[in-house]
Amino acid sequence: MNQFEKAANFRDIGGYQTMDGSRMKTGVLFRSGALSKLTKNDIKQFEQLDIKLVCDLRTQDEYKAKPAKLSENNTVNIVNVPLHQYETQDGNRMKLLRFLFGKQGEAEFDEFIREYYYRIAFERTSQVNEILQLIAEEKNLPAVIHCTAGKDRTGIISAIIQLLVGVPYEKVEENYLLTNQFYAHRLEKMSRIMGWLSLFRVSPERVKYIMEAKPEHLNEVYEGISKEYHSIEEYLRKACQIDKQVVEKLKMQLLE
Repeated sequence: MNQFEKAANFRDIGGYQTMDGSRMKTGVLFRSGALSKLTKNDIKQFEQLDIKLVCDLRTQDEYKAKPAKLSENNTVNIVNVPLHQYETQDGNRMKLLRFLFGKQGEAEFDEFIREYYYRIAFERTSQVNEILQLIAEEKNLPAVIHCTAGKDRTGIISAIIQLLVGVPYEKVEENYLLTNQFYAHRLEKMSRIMGWLSLFRVSPERVKYIMEAKPEHLNEVYEGISKEYHSIEEYLRKACQIDKQVVEKLKMQLLE
């Protein structure tokens, strides 16, 4: 579990047994929320992980406004690969307020997030290609993939990688939903604040609905890929134009 003070939702995505009996390595690939508020202790702990690459999936505006806070003499390669031209609800405060206060907030949120996930999986395929090309290189590992909350953009990429190396989907979903454990305290705090600010017009249930990771959102992407391409490898080959050699390199780097 996350031992950082200010690196929200940080965790290893390895450690899972694959369907062919292999195991996804630990200590090689991590996922996280934004790294812009790391404390001195966080920076020391981050350095102990020997991270070579930080793959930042946020928009260019997010990336420039809140850059990763690392030590001045760090040699980490930080690459910004905007996975969507717009921020998710965790990064766009105006949308978040509309979802929280609007009469149809929950329905609007569902429509927004479903479209958001679809666009990442089926329209931002060149960005998926770039991310996986980076991770396939041994010189870039260990690596961290992150966005703002480490939930949506990071969740989709983490799921694609885990599925590629053969982690069963139920374990992929389990890892995706761990975000809710990492943010349980934050959700409780935000629910109280939103209650006070709205004179208790925004219920804790509405805040939880908007902020939590939900299995159906990831499921729709997984089912869409399965229906269209039948396997994650075919999706990566046909939709993302990733060579078989890159797929094999990824598996070699991430499996034991």
